[in-house]
Amino acid sequence: MHRRHALVALVFFAMTATPLLAQDAATEKTLIANERAVIDAFAKGNRAAFEKFVSRDGFGVDPMMGRMTNAETLKTFEQMTKDMKITSWTMTEEKVLWADANTAILNYTWTGKGSYQGQPIPSPTFASTVWTKRGGNWVAIFHQETNKIAAPAPAKK
Repeated sequence: MHRRHALVALVFFAMTATPLLAQDAATEKTLIANERAVIDAFAKGNRAAFEKFVSRDGFGVDPMMGRMTNAETLKTFEQMTKDMKITSWTMTEEKVLWADANTAILNYTWTGKGSYQGQPIPSPTFASTVWTKRGGNWVAIFHQETNKIAAPAPAKK
């Protein structure tokens, strides 16, 4: 009898969990488009477009700025974007991992050219953004970037 209950519970869990983790191609395209809009807004210094997609209570981590809340980013947005000159960029190798029906992690490679305070912007960069659905809209709540570094040369024997 206990096995039957366990089996019924397992089947019920499998039936209800699958839609939560299922990939939604249309939403994935939306998340990728939203990410591109955020990058473009930052590159062009368009605060209104940036704020449309980024949650104030989130934060980001990158090698240039360290850990910064989105509220802090917004306070310094104009100066940061003034100091940043991006001449070209692309987003490739986009992959979406679903945490649940309302939360997804977008991972991609950012490649670009430009400078920040006169220093070259590292490229390529591996990036991830956590998107969540709030009030019917997808907003970024976390973003991180990791610079690609060259593997060390093999040790000489």
